Amino acid sequence: MSAKKYEIRLHGVAASPGIAFGRILRIGGDVVEVEKRTIQADQVAVEIEKLKIALAKSKADLQEMYEKTRASYGEEAAEIFSVHKIMLEDPMVVDESENKISKEKVNADFAFAMVMEKYIGLLRGMNDELFKARSADVIDLKRRVIRYIQGGAPSRLKQLKEPAIIFAKELTPSETIRVDKSKVLGFAMDFGARTSHATILARSIKVPAVVGLNNARDILNDGDFVVLDGDEGVCIVNPTRKTIAAYRKRHADYITFEKKLSSIKGLPARTKDGKDIELASNIEFPNEVDSIVDLRGDGIGLYRTEYLFLAGDRQPEEEQQFEEYKTIIEKLNGKPLIIRTFDLGGDKPSEFLPMPVELNPFLGVRGVRLYRGAGHDFFRSQLRAIIRASAYGDVRIMFPMIACVSEMRYCRTIMDEIMSDFKAKGVRFNKKIPFGAMIEVPSAAATADLIARECDFLSIGTNDLIQYTIAVDRGNKNLAYLYQPYNPAVLRFIRDTIKKGHQQGAWVGMCGEMASDPLMTMVLIGLGLDEFSISPVSHLLVKAIIRHVEYAECENLAQKALALSTSDEVKSYLEDVYNKKFKHLQHFPH
Repeated sequence: MSAKKYEIRLHGVAASPGIAFGRILRIGGDVVEVEKRTIQADQVAVEIEKLKIALAKSKADLQEMYEKTRASYGEEAAEIFSVHKIMLEDPMVVDESENKISKEKVNADFAFAMVMEKYIGLLRGMNDELFKARSADVIDLKRRVIRYIQGGAPSRLKQLKEPAIIFAKELTPSETIRVDKSKVLGFAMDFGARTSHATILARSIKVPAVVGLNNARDILNDGDFVVLDGDEGVCIVNPTRKTIAAYRKRHADYITFEKKLSSIKGLPARTKDGKDIELASNIEFPNEVDSIVDLRGDGIGLYRTEYLFLAGDRQPEEEQQFEEYKTIIEKLNGKPLIIRTFDLGGDKPSEFLPMPVELNPFLGVRGVRLYRGAGHDFFRSQLRAIIRASAYGDVRIMFPMIACVSEMRYCRTIMDEIMSDFKAKGVRFNKKIPFGAMIEVPSAAATADLIARECDFLSIGTNDLIQYTIAVDRGNKNLAYLYQPYNPAVLRFIRDTIKKGHQQGAWVGMCGEMASDPLMTMVLIGLGLDEFSISPVSHLLVKAIIRHVEYAECENLAQKALALSTSDEVKSYLEDVYNKKFKHLQHFPH
């Protein structure tokens, strides 16, 4: 007789709205999955040979990365790959792994993983922070070798056969990019944040997500049935019939309300007193365009192109990119498409671009900084593809992580060089293609007027702007109380950016997650924001709010919010206004 299963409620952070019902698939804390297998005596030599081949291929990779990094960044930056190579040549690592295979009769990937885990544990247990940091290098090595031993075996995410709720400690951008979206019912993670790549993806494909569940993954099993509540940030394991019934009703109410909201699809995003607001959408993948067109909004205000550099098995060629951009712009039928050039580095490293290992990658080589080094050729290739696509519709270019005027001028110089080359060769393109800068670091916000002189528009990227303004890792759950879009410092930077952009004749939009927050809609209208580019899941709700307010009252509300002293005061004030003014929208999560 099986033991009775009791309902368990796990509380985290609501990251993407909606409710999902289904069985979970646990994804390991590692990018690769390793299972222990007992082997026969005559298989020992085969497994040892697998290990040797994997080590040789890994060392060849590291040598290539060393040479590329040295050419781009110098000897000091490249040295880390020499250190990695030396680790793989360490007799203790090699001999211990081989002994484990032969004596314990286990498979090569398991033996190597166990040896490396021992060294990872030793490094993490040391008091010296430098040694602790080196554990990340050993983890990277372990994954590299194991992939080769397994013959490039796909992760469990790529092997999804049935729809499931993905449960993980944390998902990297490259993992989430590769997942079969049609098989994902929702995401639940021990770590992560509302602005992590996985949760942005969840909102993009309209599935619920809950993050910050701590060590919940360790107490769950594959196949456990759960209710995932992305509105309240709750994951209910083994729900009772009563709980399931209650959530089924909530889900039905949500769907009914969404259908009612769909009646405003064809109507303009215009305030009651006639102020037009441009309401565009953010996308991650080309196949999202059809649903964006169905929303009948004002085009795409942010097309994140990182997936091109994260999802494939090889670097994206210019022609491949051109065809994808051209397909999207033709489907938009005259509406604008703002393409952000690739924003790699930080939390989004690429296998194709050799980047130095950095103790703090968010303050290192990422975004436009990568274009001036190892990513230069990729940047030129992408710009060529975008500029060629501009012949087919309203294409605009946006550059990420701009920190100063010189970086903006660098991007413009490369654009001009490519355009001059195309003109000489008779290639068709829009000779006045609009281009702009993402304002996502304090230095850019403080000099927004200077940057605006160099371009046509500014787009505020609040995900990073909040992080850098408050000096808080946006993925750190312990500091979630600080990572707040309602922080007065952030609001002042937004106010100043809009004002400075307008003074220079540039229009100002926002493509960060704050633009999708219904509590902030009236504030942003009141501050004079010209364009909202938001998650598709929030599109109709934000439009409903815009159509229900007057511009003058939004200006008054924004001034009151700016006069408050703390994030909590601002949020409390905005919630009070929202709950009183938008009772008809209360069924929709916010």
